[in-house]
Amino acid sequence: MRLSTMTERITFYSISSGIDPKTHRQIANKEQDEFSCWCEVSKLTVRETVKAPSEMGFRKETPVFLIAYKQQKEIQPEWRIKWRGKRYEITGVDPDYQNKDLTKVTGQVINR
Repeated sequence: MRLSTMTERITFYSISSGIDPKTHRQIANKEQDEFSCWCEVSKLTVRETVKAPSEMGFRKETPVFLIAYKQQKEIQPEWRIKWRGKRYEITGVDPDYQNKDLTKVTGQVINR
């Protein structure tokens, strides 16, 4: 595991319904933080840059987060990610079952 390259902090959160404690009314989309962890955001390889330079903007919208395999909770596919003020929907979770080293989480920016 490359701990020195895990320099970004991300927060996994879920969307749920709840009750506002002040007004006692139903809240439809309440964000519930699940946990935060350090990650590495993988960058484009030289091969990807030369192969498809037109997709660079697309890659900014779909980052790949590399996190430690063992986390506080198991990542659920319906959760979302907060990173650098943006929200991302999880589009894929790829744990490394063989080495139990890293988990690759791909995301798609949520346009509000």
